[in-house]
Amino acid sequence: MYFTTAAAILCGIVVLWYFLTYNSLVQARNAVDQAWSHIEVELKRRLDLIQNLVEIAKGYAKYERETFEQVTALRSQERPFGDANAANSAEPNLTRAVGQIMILAENYPQLRADQSFLNLQKELTETENRIADRRHAYNQTTNKYLNLIRSFPSNLIANLQDFAERAFFDVPDAEVAQAPTVKLT
Repeated sequence: MYFTTAAAILCGIVVLWYFLTYNSLVQARNAVDQAWSHIEVELKRRLDLIQNLVEIAKGYAKYERETFEQVTALRSQERPFGDANAANSAEPNLTRAVGQIMILAENYPQLRADQSFLNLQKELTETENRIADRRHAYNQTTNKYLNLIRSFPSNLIANLQDFAERAFFDVPDAEVAQAPTVKLT
């Protein structure tokens, strides 16, 4: 009798632990998804701002088609930033596109003086700051989630329930550090 009561209590504790751990994993995964959705909103906003800057710049100079085509191609995709991996691969091209537009503005004083261009430039700077803040929050949330699914004993449940790993949103420094080239023809 004593043995069955102890076994029942032990089974109850194991089941309780399983459900609590499973719920913690679900909450962590949902936090990562929510953090990513905040980043995705800002990335889409930045993409729209870049396209508007390109349109204004085209009015002042024969602007390099390649940058415009890159931005247009990204905007035409249904979810260009569906996850951190997709965003990590698109980020260097967008960063270069912004750099090219800013260099172009340096070469055309009337473009630098255009109020619409200046407003978009300011909005783009604010958006970049929000992306940096949200990238930091996303990476912290992702780190907590990854620690949870990789740590014992919660990794047992994570493996049983197929909790997938998530990527950090981090652009390799070498790709971004490349100086943009502007060809004015």
